[in-house]
Amino acid sequence: MKDKEQNLTKTIINSFSNKLKPLVEDFIIKDNKAFVTLKALDYEDAKLLEVYKRECEETLLKKSIFDEVFVTFVEKQKQFKKIITVSSCKGGVGKSTIAVNLALALKRKGFIVGLLDADIYGPSIPKLLNLTEKPNVNSSKKIIPVTSDGLKVMSIGLLIDEEKPVVWRGPMVQGALSQLIDEVHWGNLDYMVIDLPPGTGDAYLAILQKLKIDESLIVTTSQSLAIADTKKGINLMLKFNIPITGIVENMSFFRCDQGKKYYIFGENKVEDLAKQFNTEVIAKLPIFKNPEEDNKNSFDDLVKKLVGN
Repeated sequence: MKDKEQNLTKTIINSFSNKLKPLVEDFIIKDNKAFVTLKALDYEDAKLLEVYKRECEETLLKKSIFDEVFVTFVEKQKQFKKIITVSSCKGGVGKSTIAVNLALALKRKGFIVGLLDADIYGPSIPKLLNLTEKPNVNSSKKIIPVTSDGLKVMSIGLLIDEEKPVVWRGPMVQGALSQLIDEVHWGNLDYMVIDLPPGTGDAYLAILQKLKIDESLIVTTSQSLAIADTKKGINLMLKFNIPITGIVENMSFFRCDQGKKYYIFGENKVEDLAKQFNTEVIAKLPIFKNPEEDNKNSFDDLVKKLVGN
């Protein structure tokens, strides 16, 4: 009987809309009555989600198998206090490297930090952090993030064969990303840093639609092609009402042994881009001669601008 009820609840939940499914906290069937609990951050959030409560009630009543239907909200603790995306619509500008170093710098400040590699087709985070172990699963069948220097890290690259290409269509990509967020035991984080994929495809849109982003760092170089693609990314963020914290100009210059700066990709183009979108260039990262130590200092400075102190 219990298996029959579990199969029934699973079938019904699968019939819900993609917006309603993630809200389901609990679903109990007892004495021909359905008791569904939906997740909400607080009372105000519950009011905004009222449309999905009605959808749930209507779907259950249409089944004509329940005498009564009860749908209520339960307050869900915010899992991620702050979500920062690192974004660039242009590949090859060092976005993933910046995401890794930003997460590590936040960890050095004493925060509990998660790092999500949202690039399904070309995950870079495992390589950058030299991660090869496969994640474990806990008793609740949640994936346990791999830890690296105190960071909680998750990437599709940790779950699949790195030498085999990912050939998935849009819905499969969105489903994989939902799993990397909902089916992972992240715990409560001070910061979730998300390395967004290049372009403006399904994976990019899935993250923007699913999560409430607090800050977005835009990464680019001064190359004309990179600037052109970055404009598309900024416009997409603004379309979703996501705050642009600032622009990071990567590979801004190279400093020779005599101290002279060489602007290999051009100078001041990123400043002009920032003015166009009423934001600021919050970091100009050079091509590092001593990557490890110089990186640490630069990103500690960047974190100070983001969180203060």
